[in-house]
Amino acid sequence: MADEDERGPLEATTRAAVVALGELEGIQRPLAELAFALAQRMDAGAKGMAASAIARELRETLRAMTEAADVSDAAAELLAQLSAPVVSAAVRDAATS
Repeated sequence: MADEDERGPLEATTRAAVVALGELEGIQRPLAELAFALAQRMDAGAKGMAASAIARELRETLRAMTEAADVSDAAAELLAQLSAPVVSAAVRDAATS
């Protein structure tokens, strides 16, 4: 597990969302660890199809955690952010020209 100072932005946000869920019970504990590991992989610089697969799995893991508990605002916000399409600057600029 990375020290707090060594955590990337997605891992830090994921951890905050998990904390916002409150006390973890049952399946939520291993799902939280999976979410942290996936966020670390994204922060480490996953690219292309690997990044897409990891992001999708992280999104589904967080969804499973929130379904196992009351949905919190922080977790719902993170899910919304992860569900938003990601478009590279080159693709975005090509579409507007």
